[in-house]
Amino acid sequence: MPFSSGRQTVVENILGNRLASLIGFGSTVDLVPLVNNTINLTGLLSEAFTVPRDGKITAISASYNALAGQVESGSVTIRAQIFHAPVGSNTFTGTSASVDLVPSITEPIPVGLLVFASATIPPVPVTAGDRLLMVFYISSVPGETAVDIIIGNASAGINIV
Repeated sequence: MPFSSGRQTVVENILGNRLASLIGFGSTVDLVPLVNNTINLTGLLSEAFTVPRDGKITAISASYNALAGQVESGSVTIRAQIFHAPVGSNTFTGTSASVDLVPSITEPIPVGLLVFASATIPPVPVTAGDRLLMVFYISSVPGETAVDIIIGNASAGINIV
């Protein structure tokens, strides 16, 4: 299943608070709060898709093409992760379907820096009607005094069998 931001997207760590980007099928929603591995989309735009049948996520691959930004903390790592909500819920929780993209990003950020990762993962079960989000965010949060912002384009794919 492919995902692409379709336009520039933003991932941020502002004083220890993570703001994620939800990636859809040629679109994105930026600046979504990520708190304790949870995203609540009640009253917000959604990039979630509904799972059509029972299955298992077995692989994930993702890339982020950095175009600009600021890294006050010295170095940041971008993570791509699938978040899951059961039928009838707008609260999404991070799953083990994730990859940390390499290399880490430092300043100065070269235009066009491509970070990437791919992994076969232990199966993550999904049920017909569940909703899934592809989320990109800064996973490394070294402190609460830095402001890190990365602007770029995101794409990813998962395998559901």
